[in-house]
Amino acid sequence: MNYVVNIVTSDNQLFSIPFKRFEYPNLMELIVENNFEDIGECLGRGLCGTCHVVLTEGALNDFMEPIEKETIKTLNNTQPNSRLACQIMLDEKINNRTFKIITDNKINP
Repeated sequence: MNYVVNIVTSDNQLFSIPFKRFEYPNLMELIVENNFEDIGECLGRGLCGTCHVVLTEGALNDFMEPIEKETIKTLNNTQPNSRLACQIMLDEKINNRTFKIITDNKINP
């Protein structure tokens, strides 16, 4: 079954990306593979925050690993729906959802 996720890039362009369940290890890999943004300096370990995204509506109601929670706490410009794209699996939970890429991913001192 095919799904679609919507990505708002750092320059506010909206793209719909089709995907298959677990086609890539995570949302970050799907974004990078489709050449929308160069994110993920820690290669998906949830440590750097460069793949910070915000779910534009609703919530994922997904379990968030402690490392993701800690990394998000260190970032600027977080919102209640902030997530790390490297920690979001490609499955039906993100079908038809929209994520905005946040490029000001500086860690707070």
